This record gives sequence, C-alpha cells and structure tokens, in this order.
Amino acid sequence: MTKMVIIYDFDGTLTPYPFPKFKILEKCGLKEGASNPKFLEMAREKVEKEKLEFWEAVYKVYFEIIQNANFDLVDHNFCLGANEVVYNKGVIDFLSFFQQHDTNNYLLSSGLKVYFEKTKVNSYFKEIYATTLCYNEKKEFIDIKYLMSNEKKVDAIKDITKDGKNLKNVIYIGDGISDYEAMKYVKENGGTSILVYHHPKDSIIKEFLNKEVINFVTKADFSLGGELFDYVSKVYENSKK
Repeated sequence: MTKMVIIYDFDGTLTPYPFPKFKILEKCGLKEGASNPKFLEMAREKVEKEKLEFWEAVYKVYFEIIQNANFDLVDHNFCLGANEVVYNKGVIDFLSFFQQHDTNNYLLSSGLKVYFEKTKVNSYFKEIYATTLCYNEKKEFIDIKYLMSNEKKVDAIKDITKDGKNLKNVIYIGDGISDYEAMKYVKENGGTSILVYHHPKDSIIKEFLNKEVINFVTKADFSLGGELFDYVSKVYENSKK
C-alpha cells in the first residue's frame, strides 16, 4: 500500500449530528428521525429485552416504524433526504483536496450503504463500507445482508489495507465511542487516529486521551487551512518521506 488512505466515520464526523436523521422516519411521524431520543430509547429497550447487538436493535426499530406507518421497505424510502444531508464546515473541499492529492478516501459507517451512495459526498470515496441489505424479487427489504458494527470496523480496515499490520499511511477520523476499536487498531499498527468534536468539553475526549487511542483531537471543522486540515497535511507529507 503506497497511497495515503483516509478513513472517515460519517454521522457526527462529517455531519453535525451524531445519528442519521433518516427522513423516512420523519415522514412516519418521528421528529428528527433516528436522532430523536425516543428512537434511541426504543433501540436500547430491544437490546435489553431481546439481547440484540446495538445496531441490530437500531435497524429492527427502524424497519418496524416504517412498516407500522404503512410505507414500503424499499430503497426509495430508505434514501429519502440523502441528498439533503448537512455537512460540517469544509467537508466537501477537504474530501476533494485529498482525493486530488494521491489519497484514497474511504467511508466506514454502521449506516446504510444504499443511503450513502445517494449523498453528495459519494463520489469522493474509493469505497463505502457500511450496512447492506437483502431484497426479494420486488426489490423489497427482507433481511440485513451485512451489519456493520463497531468491532467489524476493524475487519473493514484490514480489508482496505490488505494486510492491516503496517498502517503508516492510514488516517482514521471519527467522533465517538463507536470509533473506539477502529481508532485503537489504527494507532497500535502505526497509523494516525483523529478524534473530532463539536463540544470541547465532551467527556469522550478525556477518555480517549487517557486510553491513548488517538494521536490528535480537534473540532469537527474540515476547512482548508484549518487545524484539522493542517494536521492531516503534515501526516500526508511525512508519509511521502
């Protein structure tokens, strides 16, 4: 692996909100979609009652809400609002800049791959690693084919880097606990892990620093010439030496 690789989480990292809004959920009557505290409460209840993995519970609630509102379980509904996603400052310029400078951008998220493929930033990624679905002959959802979880992010990084042991040219950018295993793995194998935040007093910052799983922490501002851009640029330059 010779090219620089930058791996990004999506929600909370590239966007200002920590959870996808999923416009279809708003159409079902759930204000703010998956970002609504009620949605997360329902998912946590399923984790406890049905002994499910967190993201498995999230999608179970997601599909149940859509069905109960009499909407079809099809990609058209899953992707509503994908082209309207609000991004953090400078995200598109940041992705474009490094794409043009001998770097491969990858997206790594537990969100729906079909949704990400409809976003404005899709073309800036060499590949998207995310949750994928199975369909019947009518193109209706029938099951989850691959559920991206916090732990499986490490498997995705190994696939991206082919060997997963020499990550000198790899940068991982994430915003929270769902990125912990990925950040830890990248840093332990010679790469660079960056935590971005929206609120400088977030408890997660101190926790990650104390556990030494990150190399750098900064606000989620991707502006060219900003603190994050300058740091990534230095890592990029050092990787070429």
